[in-house]
Amino acid sequence: MISEVSMRHAIRAWTRRHSGEWLEADEASLQKWLAADSEHREAYEKVGRAWGLAGKLKPAGAGEPVAASAPASFPKRAALAAGIALLALASGWPAIRFGYAWWNGKQIQLATQKGQPHSFSLEDGTTVMLDADSQLTASIGARRRSVSLEHGEALFNIKHDASRPFEVVTSAGRVQDLGTRFDIEALENSTRVAVLEGRVGVSTAKGQALLVPGQAGGYDNAGNLLPTEPFKEDTTRWSGGQRHFDHEFLDHVLERVARYHAVKFVFSDSRLRELRVSGTFRIGDLPLFLRTLAAALPIEPKYLTPQQIEIAAATPATPPGGITSDSGSGARH
Repeated sequence: MISEVSMRHAIRAWTRRHSGEWLEADEASLQKWLAADSEHREAYEKVGRAWGLAGKLKPAGAGEPVAASAPASFPKRAALAAGIALLALASGWPAIRFGYAWWNGKQIQLATQKGQPHSFSLEDGTTVMLDADSQLTASIGARRRSVSLEHGEALFNIKHDASRPFEVVTSAGRVQDLGTRFDIEALENSTRVAVLEGRVGVSTAKGQALLVPGQAGGYDNAGNLLPTEPFKEDTTRWSGGQRHFDHEFLDHVLERVARYHAVKFVFSDSRLRELRVSGTFRIGDLPLFLRTLAAALPIEPKYLTPQQIEIAAATPATPPGGITSDSGSGARH
C-alpha cells in the first residue's frame, strides 16, 4: 500500500510539473526521488493514471521514463481538480480529505482580544496585522488562498503568487488581491477597503470596482458599492495605540474605539451618529478620548453602566465645535 507521504509528494510533483512552472532543477529532483524507492514511482504513476482517466493528460505509463518538459498547454485548474477528485475516489476517504485540504488549504482561525492588536504570518508568507477584537479564518491551499474576515480590521501585506489568487470575504462581497498591500475593515453596516500598494478588485452581487493606491472604497451589507474616494495613509496606521480619523462618522469611530475597551456605545439620538471626526487619538485612553469628544463635538458621553456609554446631545454648558487632535494630548484647534 502506498503511504500518504509518498502520495502527497507525487501529487505535488505531478501538478507542479504540468502547471507551466517546472524547472530543470525540479526535474532533476523528481528523477532522484523516483529512483530512491519503488513506492515513489508507483505513487507517481497512480497520480498520472488518475489524470489520464480525467481525459486531461496522457499519463506516464508503468516503466516509461518521465519526460523532461511539461506540455505546452494545460487547462490548469480544471485538470488539477478533476485529477484530485478521481484520485480521491480511487483511494478512499482519507485521500478525499487530503485532496480537499491540499487544494483549498487547512482552515486556521486568528483572533485578537480587546485592546490587543497582533501581527500574524500565514503559510504563504503573507503578513496580517489584525486589529484588537478582530477575527478571521484563513485557508492557504496549493491553488487557492482565501480569508473570511468575521469582524474587525486587518492590514494585509500579500505575498504575491499569480497561480494562487488571494481573496478576502466579508458579509456581502469579496476583495481580490492583484499584488498589493491593503487594509480591510468589517464594520457593523459596511466593509471598507483602502489600498496602499498594488491593486484590489472589489465585487458583490450588485457590482464591481477596481481600487488603486491611495483609493478607498467598499460596499454596504446589501452589496451596494461605496463611492471610491482618496484616503490618507495615516488612517491605516493604527497598531501603535493611536488612530487617525479623517472626516469619519462618529458611529464608525466609536465602533473602532470599542475594540480596545469592554464597553458598548449607544446613541440617544441617531442623528449624532453622522457627526464627523478628524484627527489622531490615543484610543487606548478612554477617559481622555471621551473628554476630547465632549469638549469639541456637541455631545455628552454618559455612563449608563460600567460597560455601556450613552452618547447624548450636549447641554448648553457643553461648547460645540469641530474636532482635531495630535498624538500627545488628544486634541488641538
